[in-house]
Amino acid sequence: MNYEALFVNPTGRTSRRDYVGALLTLLAAFTFYYFIVLGPSGRFGMLVMLYPATILHARRLRDMGRSVWFLAAPVASLVAAFWLRETSPHTAEQSAVAWAAFVVSAGFVLWGLAGKGRAEAV
Repeated sequence: MNYEALFVNPTGRTSRRDYVGALLTLLAAFTFYYFIVLGPSGRFGMLVMLYPATILHARRLRDMGRSVWFLAAPVASLVAAFWLRETSPHTAEQSAVAWAAFVVSAGFVLWGLAGKGRAEAV
């Protein structure tokens, strides 16, 4: 698998083996933007990473025989958390939405790791 197949092209499927490697790459990039690139540039970098993460998870869900529409929950929660962080001071609601987005996203990552693909289910 190449970069375009994993992170750009929404059609097709991604096996669990390819998913793990691509996921580690995304987590390394996220860690870089979160801890090294501070301020608006780092937050923008993390926001841009939402597209390749969504494509990767869509391809993995398709390989598991699931609907891509399941991704509406983590994407909506992450966008809401980002929007609240940028538009309001630190509030309890902002923290709750951020934690909810983290939990929902982590659940999808674990589902992608644990789910059997079509070739693995045979």
